[in-house]
Amino acid sequence: MIGPVPQSGTEETRPLLGSSHAIRNDSDFVDKHRSRLYRARRAPVAAACVVAMALFTDMVVYGVVVPILPIIVKERLGGSSSDVGLLFACYAIGLLASTPFFAILSDKYQNRRIPMMVGMLGLAVATVGFSLASNYWVLILARIGQGSAGGASWTIGLGMLADIYPPDNLGTVMGATMMANSIGFMLGPVVGAYFYEYHGYKAPFIFCAALAILDFLCIAFIAEPDKKKHTPAVVHDSAVSEQEVDALTIGGEPTTSTIVAVERTAAAFSDSKHAQEILDDGLHHRAKSNTETEQQDNYGSVTANSSASTSLTTPAMELSKADEAPADVSMFEIASDWTVISCLLATFVAASVFSGLEPILPLYLEELLHATPTQTGLILTAAIFPTLLSSAIGYCADRVGHFYVSLVGMTIFALATLSLSLPRSFLEFVVPLAFFGFGSSAILTPLLPAMADVVNRKGWNCYAKTYALYNMTYSLSMAVGPILAGFIFEDFGFPLTMIMFGILIVAATPVIFSAQIAHVLAKWRGLLRSSPTSLSNA
Repeated sequence: MIGPVPQSGTEETRPLLGSSHAIRNDSDFVDKHRSRLYRARRAPVAAACVVAMALFTDMVVYGVVVPILPIIVKERLGGSSSDVGLLFACYAIGLLASTPFFAILSDKYQNRRIPMMVGMLGLAVATVGFSLASNYWVLILARIGQGSAGGASWTIGLGMLADIYPPDNLGTVMGATMMANSIGFMLGPVVGAYFYEYHGYKAPFIFCAALAILDFLCIAFIAEPDKKKHTPAVVHDSAVSEQEVDALTIGGEPTTSTIVAVERTAAAFSDSKHAQEILDDGLHHRAKSNTETEQQDNYGSVTANSSASTSLTTPAMELSKADEAPADVSMFEIASDWTVISCLLATFVAASVFSGLEPILPLYLEELLHATPTQTGLILTAAIFPTLLSSAIGYCADRVGHFYVSLVGMTIFALATLSLSLPRSFLEFVVPLAFFGFGSSAILTPLLPAMADVVNRKGWNCYAKTYALYNMTYSLSMAVGPILAGFIFEDFGFPLTMIMFGILIVAATPVIFSAQIAHVLAKWRGLLRSSPTSLSNA
């Protein structure tokens, strides 16, 4: 028999109690710091920050080329305005192709973090390839690669936010996230123009690749966030959160069982024997509940205690079943919902017009005012700066109504688009572009939580697929808008292009917001009908 190895030095005379106390202190110190890191990696705020940074990086990469890509195509490669529009549209083609792939895999395996890491790494590689491009077709391949990588950030990032934030706060969170996206798009043209003019052709793309690598490391730091439990609309509000606690309450007031359970659970943290007693009591309570249920089925009568137990446990059991098996639907079924269709139509119109402005405004400013890339980048910030109000727009949409805020944004957007045909100097472009950017943000920001409401209300398990539809629509509009604007601009000029886009917005608004417009008209009619009645009663 092998005996214990004797200890030497000071450890041989250390008291047993003191030794265990020292070890426990060291363990507590390690656990304390480990728990801080554990909470930080899984905090909803950390996930929101990572998603915001991913959208920021994606928009910086996208915006960097806006003031310099027309110059590169026309001066370095000898292309035309339609070639510029096609190159801008290639980003959308890559985004459209990759979005369903990322969405289906993410919803199937319920993992958001790893696909985002793959997408960000691909964005860095594609951006480096852009800096090495020597002809037009290599630029097209690199641009498609950038769009394909961006599909992960938009689809999975927005799905991650919908996973961990409640619906009544989702608009504010997504508004703040979209604000980061707007900041990236605002800085992108300025950064791209500065690096291109003062540091050469490759400098903007190397900067963007380094930013993508930094974002990759940030995504690697966080853990896969815990997903919140969504409740179908048929379940009472009292059972929406904290299912176990609500199952022990009657009429919103905690029962004696709740108080005792909380006290004994707190004691279990300091006493392992007490924890075992709670486990034994729980097993005994489950056996007792099963016995009472069998008696009820056999004899057809319910005692007071068994009825109370049944009434308390049934909501939690029903809720847990609903949470365990959420509906997994196809993208076609999601797209058949009219609310989702309205969101997608509004997205297509707004994004087509906004993306159509990007390739032709630098050409028009150079033609009209001989603007440099830096001046063009500064002018574009007038359209992007108002989108910093996205968080406030999302807050208002959560309280006023998503579609009503979006309808107001569509009206502002139409007027701003029509007014862009008038300016003839740098300062005259500032105000129309500011309203142009604000209207676009007011349209798109409320649509994201509106689509999440549909998923939550119907109990679907398809946030990534839902936002994949949004991204596919957005990417399709980013392909259609620049190509259409390039051809119209080449044949009719900038003012007529903006007038045609404005007419498109005005014509599409009654179709998209038909339900909201009908509701407002019905309310006005009700007020008009009630006014004579109230006067006659008086």
